[in-house]
Amino acid sequence: MLAEGKTIGIVLQKSEANSIQGLITPEYEVSPGQLFLIKDNNKLSLARLENYEYINEFYDEKIPIVKNILSENTSFDLLNMNTVIKAEMSIIKRYGHNSSPMPGSLIKALPEEKDENFLSEFYGVKNVSDYVKYGRLAGSDIPLLLDLNSVTMHVGIFGETGSGKSYDMRYLIYLLSNLKIMGKNTALPMIIIDANGDYADFATINMDLVSGGRKWIKKYVIREPKSDTETRLTIDLSLFTPKDLADFIISLKYGGNEINSLQSNLLDYVISQHDQKEYNNLLGKEEGISLIQQEISSNQNIKELGFSSSTARAVISALEIFKDRIIKRYKLVSNSSSINEQILDVIWKEKGLAIIDFSADGSPGVDIPTKQLIVSYISRLLLNYLTKAKYSGSQRLIAFVIEEAQNYIPSNDYPISANITKESLVTLATQGRKFGVSLFLVSQRPAFVDKYVLSMLNTFFFHRIYHEDLKYVMSASGGLPESLAKGLTSLDTGYVIVSGLMSALKVPALVRIPWDPRLGSYAGSVERIDRVLIEDSSK
Repeated sequence: MLAEGKTIGIVLQKSEANSIQGLITPEYEVSPGQLFLIKDNNKLSLARLENYEYINEFYDEKIPIVKNILSENTSFDLLNMNTVIKAEMSIIKRYGHNSSPMPGSLIKALPEEKDENFLSEFYGVKNVSDYVKYGRLAGSDIPLLLDLNSVTMHVGIFGETGSGKSYDMRYLIYLLSNLKIMGKNTALPMIIIDANGDYADFATINMDLVSGGRKWIKKYVIREPKSDTETRLTIDLSLFTPKDLADFIISLKYGGNEINSLQSNLLDYVISQHDQKEYNNLLGKEEGISLIQQEISSNQNIKELGFSSSTARAVISALEIFKDRIIKRYKLVSNSSSINEQILDVIWKEKGLAIIDFSADGSPGVDIPTKQLIVSYISRLLLNYLTKAKYSGSQRLIAFVIEEAQNYIPSNDYPISANITKESLVTLATQGRKFGVSLFLVSQRPAFVDKYVLSMLNTFFFHRIYHEDLKYVMSASGGLPESLAKGLTSLDTGYVIVSGLMSALKVPALVRIPWDPRLGSYAGSVERIDRVLIEDSSK
């Protein structure tokens, strides 16, 4: 079946073991990174187009007739008739042999996808049902197969604003919500940190897109809920250490980007005098905050430990800021937190989808440090839950999608502090995979994501990126072939380069993502400005 594709060219010569040169008819549209089949008698190989140029047997820029050619319209027809594509290609897969194509071998376009037997033969896999069909390989209608069993090795989705990154994540969520395994509908349980409301509609108007294998979908907000599909988000502070909480509270006083070590040490000491089970009452209620402030102002031991009265006053002030923001404004702390191990159990058993809506609508006015506190809480909760399940003999799996990942695990180049999230997410990235955590990190600036965490990712979806991010992308992914790397900064929206363990192709692939209007429209999107203006003026 593989050899049924249309013949579009011929191999001229072999330059190295895996490199060949050939000629392709100019009527066939090609692009670097595109895949082709090479037929050498009965032997088939899969090749990637690395580079190409148009050549013409008649035209030479040095001949005197050039000016006359450029002035005559008929000359263009003449050149077209004698033009071919000279192609440089690399062999990336051989089907049942170890030899390289000989000169005269046929270059064939990829054939149409026939059935699962065809995909099994094309990719060399036994059970296609074990894979997720994702997009289409560039220039063909053959889907890229993604290995679901590699999802716990963590995933990165990167691309500049407008490159199609969020649409791709929505498409992946759709695919992972409508799995069919052994004849049964199921889904990958997921928790999504939704930075801009890009996924909020999955809990409302477009719930049917992700409910194929799911029985539970919920959106969490930091305001009063407006409907039955929303739940107010609250967290449990007992998951944090005294040091974590002290650093966070003191950092709020300095805008989240600085920690005064003396003040933090004092607050750490005071909090540690209390049982961890008391933290929600102690730091989640106004009377609890007042109690700590009183302890700081009146405790003689604090002075004996070497803390000055000015340090004590600064800590009392920081606690006041924490109280006003976290307790009074956001009402974030509760003994019966709305996301807890029982909810994670529901998410697992019902293959659920929890959307943490950090958008201006779902969490109006909420600052980055508060969002970091929430992300840190969820990451700790996830690891605790899945670790307990694994040690009790029950393997479970939950994916954790984090939009704008640079705000939670920033590199040293990014001007933001994230002490409370960085350590917990590094632990999740390094230890979580063996317990069933699957991280999906989404960012428009991979250069601003922690390099150590990037090194933990084993599958990448690269959309168009900024020039400044190219070296980080190459470093994180272990390198891309030149044909794909040089096009990364100008990649068309709707195309993505997939590289890593999840890809059944085992080499980087250029993929076209199909457009679905409902996946492309969501509550956080902005309509075309010209259409909005026209519609508004007609009212």
